[in-house]
Amino acid sequence: MVKLSQCMIVKNEEQNIERALGWAKDIAFEQIVVDTGSTDRTVEIAKSLGAKVYHFKWIDDFAAAKNYAMEQATGDWIAILDADEYMTHEDAKLLIEVLYKIQEDDEMSDECDSISCRFINLDENGNTLTIESNQRFYRNRPYLRFKGRIHEAVALEKRDIYINELSIYHTGYTKSETADKNKKERNLKMLRVEYEEDPTNPDIMHYLANALGVQESEEDKKEAEDLHLKALSNDRVPKTNNKILAYDFLIPRLISQDRKDEAIELCTRAISELKGYLDYSYYRAVAYNKAGEFNKAFNDLKECEDILFSNNEKPVTRILVSSPLPLFYQITVSAEGLRDEALYKKYSQVINSTIKDNKNKEAIIGPFIRAMTWYGVPDDKVMSRLAEVYDVSSPSDLMIIARAAKESGAIEFTRNILALIGNLLGK
Repeated sequence: MVKLSQCMIVKNEEQNIERALGWAKDIAFEQIVVDTGSTDRTVEIAKSLGAKVYHFKWIDDFAAAKNYAMEQATGDWIAILDADEYMTHEDAKLLIEVLYKIQEDDEMSDECDSISCRFINLDENGNTLTIESNQRFYRNRPYLRFKGRIHEAVALEKRDIYINELSIYHTGYTKSETADKNKKERNLKMLRVEYEEDPTNPDIMHYLANALGVQESEEDKKEAEDLHLKALSNDRVPKTNNKILAYDFLIPRLISQDRKDEAIELCTRAISELKGYLDYSYYRAVAYNKAGEFNKAFNDLKECEDILFSNNEKPVTRILVSSPLPLFYQITVSAEGLRDEALYKKYSQVINSTIKDNKNKEAIIGPFIRAMTWYGVPDDKVMSRLAEVYDVSSPSDLMIIARAAKESGAIEFTRNILALIGNLLGK
């Protein structure tokens, strides 16, 4: 037998706790819940489901709370997922099979400290936002403990094994705006303390920069840019995920500010350092298109398309996983720049057919709208493209467009569409 201890820290998770415990109910040797101050029914529900419940006074330190949870575990392995993370029952069974195989192999059993797998972020409708890689399963060894007040991580001494067939689903992006704002303010406060304590740590720089980058003021965003660049030039090598955070903030910012040469240089560096990450080839193509280097852009885009639709490769991408339309749109930009009418017509037809097949799917259409507005296409031309599929004199069709635009972050375009709807209904 493989004994798996499921551990989690919680606070006011009555909406999630049943699912958070339910996925592991049939495979866990024990389920441990450490409450950090809930005022709702979280503790009551966890106890009713058979979990061992402990209490830990919150001290603004996620690592301390998680380590306390791990110290209560008596199993061979520890699964430490958050309350808004879960696995399917099929993947849970596969997880136990994987752990059993590791245990039966003397060399792997000795050398393996952890297992990582696909980490899928979902929006409020259950659509995939991004797919990443994350560690959530650890051998129950005393030296495997979390470090860091926030964005805590376990320092491994031996191997991590990545299992692509396993997936963890994360629904944390579905929280209310108030809860999200409170979380951001709490995280920013904790990160500033960490940065003061260790000002040369590139990982802390990246985390603080990421927290600043989602603030509204340009002053905060500029501080985030400076911190990311400082961390990337640091002699100490940051974690791969933190490099990704930096590139994902810096490159779109540089492109949107028409700092094309800087963007291309940073994309080329990211492509070199992060093999298999498709987004940076896509971003470089956008920058090449903006710079008028259409042939270079097209080469990057075709490589992205070949990998994205290959049966042999599973690319890592945050941008193109939910919708291929931004990719197809950029190919039409390259085709137009190259004066290749046949290529432009081909991919315009692909765009239209994709939209027709997914007309009501905001997660598919939204990124296409965002790609055009982000590239600088005027609203009237965006509407002309959409009018090839939608009835732009129909309030119901316009509302689909508005919802898709809002979900993708094209806020000004959304306002204009809502104003147009208002005018139509006013008539």
